[in-house]
Amino acid sequence: MKKKWLAGTGLIMITAPCGAIAQEASAPAADQLGEIVVTAQKRDQNLQDVGVSIAAFTGDQLKDLGVTSAEQIAESVSGVQVYSYLGRQPTFVIRGIGVQDFAPNVAPAAAVYLDEVYLGSNILTGFQIFDTDRVEILKGPQGTLFGRNTTGGAVSYSTRRPGDAVEGYAELSYDNYRTVTLDAAVGGPLSPALSARLAGRYAKQSRGFYHNDWTPADTTLPLSPLFFDPKRRPGEQESWAARGLLEYDDFDGVGLLLNLHGGETSGDVQPLSSIGFTSIPGAAEPCTATPLEGVSDPRFCGDAFGYSDRDGDPYRVRVDFVGRNHERNYGASLRGEFALGAATLTSITSYDWARKRAFTDTDGAPHHELNQLRDTRLEQYAQELRLASSDEGPLYWIAGLYGARETIDLRFFGTLSPLLGLTNFTDPALAGRVADQLELNFAQDTWSAAAYAHAEWKASDRLTVIAGVRYSYEDKAFRSRSEWIYTDGGTPGRAVVNFGATAADAAVVDDSAIYKSFSGKVGLNYKPSDEVLIFTSISRGFKSGGFDGDFAFTRQQLQPFDEEKLTAYEVGVKTTLLDGRLFLNASAYHYDFRQPQVRVAQVDTVTGLPFNQLRNLAKARVNGLEVDATLRPFRGFDLRGGVAWMDTRIDDPAQPVFDSNDLPLAAKFSANLLARYQFAIGDGWDMAIQVDGKHSGAYFLNAENTPYLREKSRTLVNARVGLIAERGWDLALWARNITRESFAVQSFALFGAYSVAYNPPRTYGATLRFDW
Repeated sequence: MKKKWLAGTGLIMITAPCGAIAQEASAPAADQLGEIVVTAQKRDQNLQDVGVSIAAFTGDQLKDLGVTSAEQIAESVSGVQVYSYLGRQPTFVIRGIGVQDFAPNVAPAAAVYLDEVYLGSNILTGFQIFDTDRVEILKGPQGTLFGRNTTGGAVSYSTRRPGDAVEGYAELSYDNYRTVTLDAAVGGPLSPALSARLAGRYAKQSRGFYHNDWTPADTTLPLSPLFFDPKRRPGEQESWAARGLLEYDDFDGVGLLLNLHGGETSGDVQPLSSIGFTSIPGAAEPCTATPLEGVSDPRFCGDAFGYSDRDGDPYRVRVDFVGRNHERNYGASLRGEFALGAATLTSITSYDWARKRAFTDTDGAPHHELNQLRDTRLEQYAQELRLASSDEGPLYWIAGLYGARETIDLRFFGTLSPLLGLTNFTDPALAGRVADQLELNFAQDTWSAAAYAHAEWKASDRLTVIAGVRYSYEDKAFRSRSEWIYTDGGTPGRAVVNFGATAADAAVVDDSAIYKSFSGKVGLNYKPSDEVLIFTSISRGFKSGGFDGDFAFTRQQLQPFDEEKLTAYEVGVKTTLLDGRLFLNASAYHYDFRQPQVRVAQVDTVTGLPFNQLRNLAKARVNGLEVDATLRPFRGFDLRGGVAWMDTRIDDPAQPVFDSNDLPLAAKFSANLLARYQFAIGDGWDMAIQVDGKHSGAYFLNAENTPYLREKSRTLVNARVGLIAERGWDLALWARNITRESFAVQSFALFGAYSVAYNPPRTYGATLRFDW
């Protein structure tokens, strides 16, 4: 029983196509790659027999790559990028499909699962990666088995389960930013039917990689009365995470797995850099010179006070406030599996709670424009039931029901520079009053449900027909209220924000919306020989609409945006060559993308003030090609690589600022390569040398394709040298981003500028590990 549903336990080597590195299920000859096992379709399958593009990593490969975060996973997969708000809320963009958004109530377009539990908010996806058994990235819409909000794909994390024998490890790392990391785990049987595993991580970074050059001479403008801390070396972080697993197996058809987990992170918020803009449609002369700096760089015009960061160093900032972040999350899940004759019933019950409080210098400037506190609380309950047939015979089927409730509450409080002159425009009694603070309160309550079915019919020994369908339903209730806080003669007051023409335009909403859709897949797998698979599929993904969780200036900004739908047409081939020493795979795809959701910069027609809004475009299309290979030319030496070409185009003639543009975070070309050689250097000692890297072509950070928000092409290179003892010791020296590439991982518009944050610079260190 355990061996069936705890897929991958005890398996050894990893490697796979489409950037994949998965687990070998057998013990092949030393110069062969062996069979690859993945669970992307809810059961153990050889990846070369699955007509799906997958990138997968086992825990051992994540360890060798030094991966501890979602951003680092994307560095090893072509065609995948990560948008990471303030470095703590990662969102995957797969084949150009993804919502680059910071609002916690907006679900990602690439769904994230942890031990088969769906994580519906980006404040849950930044969890620490430790004691991991497997990560699988499914490219393209997964409209059936991973059907909730999967227009881009799905990312599935699986933690390491208890084993049949007592074993564990302890790992200590130190790097050049004085970061100490300690990982440890121990697990094994408690009785013939009961086993357990405890795992944890503690990390502390004592030195940041940013340097703040702020001095009082940088600005003559008023400072914030509540937010002022020009810390010189921002970047301190401290975190812990723990997980306990308790597994029961009666060896007679009943298996249970209880997962208790939690963690906490506190430290400095990643500083932002402010860069100006050239134009936003509707703004009145946004590029006029200002008394603060004037226009000295023809690319930029600066923020509301004429400032733009132009020192050329992304890790040197000039900010008057270095914010702090504190987040906690706790959760539990219970997975049950019950044999019912020719079928198996699986139940997954879960609960997750999270809170995130972040104080942020939003403007990224040396003066005070907008500093804020975002205090977010989340609760999520979910239940999934699925019934699956055995994998014997010509027909395999699986059917399931899913239900969840998610509540998100956010309080946003900010201080404004009074020189911005922001006020309420509809109440004559408030004429001349200037707001110096603002507040947003919103609550979103989401009920979701789904029913799905998937079937695979072996029409012959060579041909398999695949079909699946899913019905999704989401009901979202949303309340939001944006207010100015002003002072008049020492007496504070409040006014609902309203930049509209009438009182009915006030930025207050109490509304609900229902989204429902059918999604699914049809496909064919054809094997002309045991070494070749030809597959083709048509699949549809659905991502629900919702409400914008940002500060609003009018009621119209709070209107719900619509769902997006993506239909994917894909054809591919997977081959096993050179007597099992080479996997060579390729695929081509076309996406028909309807009503894509993007965050865009808008301008209020009354005041000319820029603001953010999450909205739908008309449609877009994506065409792409991918080729991946894994080669073991001789014992101990592995080469794995992939290339991806992608062409995206927005089609929205009614909005010329977007029409014919590229989708954001969609590099036309990307490639990844890993070379690893492990060899004996003495009795009981091995050495392992590994180099890996990823090249990404240029891409835009926003749908407007603003020229200075175009990230140049880059090549990231990492390396690792390890000394491995047969007795369980492993000492490694490693370096990440050796070439010192810098690029923005987020951007959002604010008062005429864009605030951007960057990736970590070159990092190097040592890791000592002991396995028993």
